[in-house]
Amino acid sequence: MFPNDSKVDDMSFIINCSINKDRLESNVEDLIYHNVSVVESRIVAANSPDLSPIIGVIFAVLVYVYMEVDIEKLRVYTKLENVSKNKTLGRISVLSLLIFTSPNVILLILLALIHKLLCFFIILKRDKNFVAFLDGFDVFWSLEDKDSRSVINVLGLIETISAEILAEKIKRKLKTVISNRSCEKLFYTRREKFGWFYWSNNPKVDLDEYVKVLNVGSDKQFLSKEDLECVMTELSHQPLPLDDEGLFQIFVTKETLEEKVTNKENHVIIFRIHHSVGDGVALIEFLCQALADTVANDQSTINISRSNYNTPSNLLDKVKEIFSAPICFVDGILRKPDEHSLHGPSLLGEKLFTWTDPDEDLFQMIKDIKQHKGLYFSDVLATSLSSGLRNYFSKTMDHIPEDVAVILPIRSPNLVRPRTNNEITFNNNFMVTIIDLPTKEKRPINEISRRYNLIRKSVDPMVNHYFLKVCYLLPHQILRPIFKSSQATLTFSNMPGPESLSICGGNLIKSLVFFIPNKGSTGLGISALYYGGVLRFAAMADANIVPSTEHLSIILNAMEDEIRQMHSLYVKH
Repeated sequence: MFPNDSKVDDMSFIINCSINKDRLESNVEDLIYHNVSVVESRIVAANSPDLSPIIGVIFAVLVYVYMEVDIEKLRVYTKLENVSKNKTLGRISVLSLLIFTSPNVILLILLALIHKLLCFFIILKRDKNFVAFLDGFDVFWSLEDKDSRSVINVLGLIETISAEILAEKIKRKLKTVISNRSCEKLFYTRREKFGWFYWSNNPKVDLDEYVKVLNVGSDKQFLSKEDLECVMTELSHQPLPLDDEGLFQIFVTKETLEEKVTNKENHVIIFRIHHSVGDGVALIEFLCQALADTVANDQSTINISRSNYNTPSNLLDKVKEIFSAPICFVDGILRKPDEHSLHGPSLLGEKLFTWTDPDEDLFQMIKDIKQHKGLYFSDVLATSLSSGLRNYFSKTMDHIPEDVAVILPIRSPNLVRPRTNNEITFNNNFMVTIIDLPTKEKRPINEISRRYNLIRKSVDPMVNHYFLKVCYLLPHQILRPIFKSSQATLTFSNMPGPESLSICGGNLIKSLVFFIPNKGSTGLGISALYYGGVLRFAAMADANIVPSTEHLSIILNAMEDEIRQMHSLYVKH
């Protein structure tokens, strides 16, 4: 359930409504049009992975198989631009359509599984290195647009003797990683045949393809931040190794930064890893366990609290959650896409990058605000983001939108498989939800906290988690339009990093920032990474969304300013 939606606790109200037949049929036509135009990743089975594939594919077949209609024709047929005014009728209409098509959907699932089984034997015969088909989350991140790769970018400043020596040390370290069974996935190649993505083992790993010294070619003696922004933009155009079938790449810049240390130079290290390998947490674990000499961790992160269903009262709450799951799914269908300058234009594929300078006080300020106001860490961060967006709109638009939809990827501890010994787990094990951030009001911290609390009590994140698992059931030709992100303006991710990280024999990583890949028409990603006692913000956006990195800096700088102002207001008053 989304924060702005009223929670339906009494399901009998919906079931027992008396509805005029003509009115219902009219609303069904309205919803068919809106479904096609706003489809996004959702789920309908709460806490029951056995049910999620069937109902997820019901939605897929309804919209893209059995409702093969042109959007513009639907616009003429309905002569309506808005969703049904009666929300209850809208929910009933969509649920009725899903139930009505369920027999055909079950048949389609069986046919799809038979097709996949036949493809398995054909691919196995043609590719002797076949390992397995990608699972749901890995498939989701393989549903890429033509000009956009789902690559996580990590940028760091590292102390080393020279770029060439560091690159050779990383290669030697990776040679030992290749033999680690828990890291096999990292060296797979990602291939596609007959609409199905699968992993193929790479019997001859050439580490020169994966680790390179990058000659920026600048006439300057030292690299500036502007130089690095251009480097990141240029790298975003380049394919990953092995004709883009490889999964990661590491660059070390030959040039140095202006800062100098006693007997070492400050170079830049860049990690590029495809999101199908794993999420940001998996990448940090890889850095900490596979490449690191020593590491000290801090586990500050965003967690959604989940109840333990042990008592009869909690069991009743769980039943309510199960019944509310379809309503969460339907409300997601009815959600209108954001309409403003940061969302709507088609993406070009050219990426712009920027990040904030280190501020050692920022993390402590947020902790102080959190303690004095009795809030969560995420409440304070979201308030700063709201301020950043409001500042951006006030400087670039005639009006400020009421709300901005923000995608929140969340890794729940309940979904993480426990590790044994030094095992590294490469997976995409996350939940996702959308929060509407108010942007017109100045410092709406209480309202944001209220909306976050609704999400924490809602099944919506878990619903979306299981819906993403249906990706393995259908070929990508059907999945791509279904899972095209079209409603939210941006993705916002907060991730903890280690206190310190030294890799490959004493090369200290002094700072880190990471960038979230774009998805669908969501062309802006903002991240917050805590590393080495410092919290830093970073942003990556499509060039058709913002014209320059200076525009991105408007958002990030305003976020920092808002945290300082809140600290002065709530802590130092």
